[in-house]
Amino acid sequence: MNHSTKKIMFACLLIMTSFSMYAQALEITGDLKNIPTKTKVFLIDGMMNKEVDSATTEDGKFLLKTNTDNIGIYIVSVKSLKIQIPIFVGRDKLIMTGDAQNAKDIVYKGSASQELYQSVMKSLDPKMIAYFNNLSVAQTEKDISKKDSLSKIIELQSKNIIEEYVTLSKKNNQSPVTTFFLFQFANIFPSVKESLSDYYAMLQGDAKKGPFAAVIEKSLETAVVGKVGTVMPNFTQNDVNGKSVSLASLRGKYVLVDFWASWCGPCRAENPNVVKTYSKFKDKNFTVLGVSLDQDKAKWVEAIKKDGLTWTQVSDLKYWNNEVAVKFGIQSIPASFLIDPNGVVIGRDLRGDDLVKALNAVIK
Repeated sequence: MNHSTKKIMFACLLIMTSFSMYAQALEITGDLKNIPTKTKVFLIDGMMNKEVDSATTEDGKFLLKTNTDNIGIYIVSVKSLKIQIPIFVGRDKLIMTGDAQNAKDIVYKGSASQELYQSVMKSLDPKMIAYFNNLSVAQTEKDISKKDSLSKIIELQSKNIIEEYVTLSKKNNQSPVTTFFLFQFANIFPSVKESLSDYYAMLQGDAKKGPFAAVIEKSLETAVVGKVGTVMPNFTQNDVNGKSVSLASLRGKYVLVDFWASWCGPCRAENPNVVKTYSKFKDKNFTVLGVSLDQDKAKWVEAIKKDGLTWTQVSDLKYWNNEVAVKFGIQSIPASFLIDPNGVVIGRDLRGDDLVKALNAVIK
């Protein structure tokens, strides 16, 4: 073998080695009860809502693989059984064993991020469930004294949850799991969103890498867009019939620009409140412009009909890459902007009674 041939082979070896280091795979080995043989199991990228692999079970066993550069949320889905199992993994070889019908008791080995995710969920999940339950009751409670009492409880609960998050984030400030929960809480608690830059500054290393960090950084960059007191930038998208609709065409009215999607549970839960508000104020110079982050037009149209959304709806059917959502830094839905007849933003993310109160204050 001559010297030139050796150099070429060595160079090829380097390239192959570099590629294998870059394209490290995520492997998920499952051994789950209560999944019939020959059942299809899917691996879904939770951030992109995209199937990245699938397998067919044999006696509950399956193997799923994908290449990944970052730690993030994935979903092991058995669509035929309506099973959705969230996992927080990166370049891991994860083994999951247990009962598919009892996700909370599934045992995971091989992923430090999944272990931390489970630990944080065990701590925060009961508190979040209690918080959302009280929030739901408060939205429908008509007795003023009971409503005020619930509001105080909800405020205390939110403070407790945020304090616990801060404690956990200090212990795990280099983990993307911590970034994920900051991403979530910034869209649940206004106080976290207002101080997002301070919370994000607490994170280091790998916590500032990956999709959740990218979303937060983008959110911080676009924070001034749609800020209360500023004029809402104009945009144009097509309605369900393919007709172009601009925000500017609604100038002269109070408008709720409502970001939602048919696949978004919290959005669908909030829709009845928006319907009631629209019915109350639609004859008082108020309307709603829905901006959907759907991908499937049929499902989008079906949800509009089922939820009784009679106002104008637009979408480019690009999911989280919806151009308007990207422009306004929308990182979670439901999200909304209330603008006055001059196009000035007078409220953000107002839901239930808060939206009604805001409209009562300006519409006489």
